Amino acid sequence: MNISLKFPLVFLIALAVFLHACGTSDEVVVVEQTPRSDVAETADEEDEESFYELTIGLIDPVRNFDPLFARNLSTKRTLSLIYDGLFTLNTEGEPVPELASDVTISDDGLEYLITIDRENFYHDSGVFTAGLGRRIHASDIKWALERTARAGVPPLAAELLMNVVGYENYFLEQRNVYDERNRVLQSVNGIQVVDAETVGIALNEPDPDFLHKLASPYLSIYPRETLRDDDEGLITNPVGTGSYTFNRLENDRTVVLVRNDNQNSTDRPQPNRINLTYFSAETELFQQFANGEIDWIPEMGPEILMQVTDSGYNLQSAYRDSYNLINHNTERITTFYLHDRSIVNKDWLINRLALLTEEDITLRGNLTLRNQDFALNDEAEPLEEYYVAFTDNYIARALLNEFHNLIFRPESSLAFFDIRVPTRQTSIYTQFSDSVHQRLKRLPDGYWLRFDSRILSLNNPNVKGLESTAVPWDLQIKNIRLIEQEMTP
Repeated sequence: MNISLKFPLVFLIALAVFLHACGTSDEVVVVEQTPRSDVAETADEEDEESFYELTIGLIDPVRNFDPLFARNLSTKRTLSLIYDGLFTLNTEGEPVPELASDVTISDDGLEYLITIDRENFYHDSGVFTAGLGRRIHASDIKWALERTARAGVPPLAAELLMNVVGYENYFLEQRNVYDERNRVLQSVNGIQVVDAETVGIALNEPDPDFLHKLASPYLSIYPRETLRDDDEGLITNPVGTGSYTFNRLENDRTVVLVRNDNQNSTDRPQPNRINLTYFSAETELFQQFANGEIDWIPEMGPEILMQVTDSGYNLQSAYRDSYNLINHNTERITTFYLHDRSIVNKDWLINRLALLTEEDITLRGNLTLRNQDFALNDEAEPLEEYYVAFTDNYIARALLNEFHNLIFRPESSLAFFDIRVPTRQTSIYTQFSDSVHQRLKRLPDGYWLRFDSRILSLNNPNVKGLESTAVPWDLQIKNIRLIEQEMTP
């Protein structure tokens, strides 16, 4: 990537257009569709005659294919194969170009002029005329980034863009002025389309992590056609520019992806098809892995981790000749909070939580426990049940199960409420992040427990090319090679 801090004449002209633009049209004027390249004809003969299938086991469910709704790591891992962003993160966690081909940053760090590689095409899809994916356009970047501010989508992506000039005002108006006729802001003036291959972004303050933020899967790029007739379109019908296209969802647990062979690329990943299967029980996941039906577990849950590794996160001797383990330089972060606005009397609950010690937690990870200053009530009586806001986070569920058995039973019990946000009936709720997003946008303080669980992957010997990464959602698909696998013509 060429990151330049100097300003040639051509940049100054483009920057002037960018800074003085009064706005851009919301219309996508490009109609260029994917040229039918001869990629398949230029592939190696072995690749043409061979079929490589990779099956991945997940500990979180994938319930949504819209990047703005990616609430767990399994979803982020899946979507990273379907979508691209302007930038991605390498295994050291540093930003490198993905859809971008070049970026020029002003000396004061406030203006970014980003050139995109227009040889990228969206996947073939019924959302396009004749079903053929079109060429990417700079207006797609502006539209996708501005969509993060809309009412009806989570604020996770928006939190990464609040430093963009005009973004916070646009966000607040979108979220609080419900009558669209009364809205005065039509776009974010700090995001401007200079031409078909160039977008300019202006910041209020210098941010050395801005390119890292643009590499978040929350800020993946997709065409507006996917939402033209249905705001729910991306949820079930993802269309991106990534190495894999969405094929189908089987039995509400297996995502089937097919390699995007229309890419004009000579470094296509080897697997023709990827199956990503969610297992609600780790015992079932490990059984299928041991039987060879699962090739790779990119993140082991606490049960598998306890079974196959020792206290130093090394493979137990019984498994060293059978499997490969990689200890990644990244973590899943789970925090627990008491819900202050609950109408439930939490005196007994607080008494019990105050008894917890670090030694009580059997899960392996870095534990921060803040229960030393809990105010105790000796006369508190237990309720029959205490409710927790629902979560898919496997680590949170495992810890809550430990709490239930350790400090609630037999006097009371801990149960999930049926909605995912804290209500007046819930006493505890959890939040989730990862080591990359925690650096970019920290989880709220006020938690009484934080658990950082290290991400370790486990793969069968037929999967080659994996290495340690500092990016929790990085699947390194382009490096993977499959061996000793049945070849299907």
